[in-house]
Amino acid sequence: MQIHLSTQPPDRQKHKCLFLGFFEDEKPPRGICGLMDWRLNGLISREIKQGHILGAFKEQVAIPQPERIDAELLLLFGLGSLADLSYDRIYEAAYAVMAAAGRMKLWEFSFDLPGDGRSALAPAAVLEAMLTGFFDGLSEDIARLTHTKVCLVASPGNLEEIAEGLKRFNENVKHMGSVDFSLLQSHLAPS
Repeated sequence: MQIHLSTQPPDRQKHKCLFLGFFEDEKPPRGICGLMDWRLNGLISREIKQGHILGAFKEQVAIPQPERIDAELLLLFGLGSLADLSYDRIYEAAYAVMAAAGRMKLWEFSFDLPGDGRSALAPAAVLEAMLTGFFDGLSEDIARLTHTKVCLVASPGNLEEIAEGLKRFNENVKHMGSVDFSLLQSHLAPS
């Protein structure tokens, strides 16, 4: 699995697939999902209001070729209530995201840190839980593990936390070099 990082605004970059977590108790959606809702002229909010999208844990909503977003696919992933967000829930969601990506034959996607700035969870530990879920989900299929490319979409203000999350993942997960962080070096190099 190759991991890279983008600190560019997510609505101004090209994505093969953009996976975004959203919560059942955030109406309208916030964070990057809220930004994408705004770019889609409130499409996500309207679907929530009409009861078509709930945000229940593990709910998946695919929006193919979304207008005004340079992505082939926008995939929303329900995380339940923001108050119930935990590292275990993030791990489970990341594992399920990898299963969904496998069913859709996706080898490349972008993702965000769910609840960033809105939950009590530390971004470093959130990233560690997500990467561990991705890795464990991919470990069942070596071909997918070696060919999957994921991009963390994050703000430049989170670089210290991201570096800490990557360090924690490296210390706690025995990936034996199957996770490539080399594309992150330019973003995380000390100034």
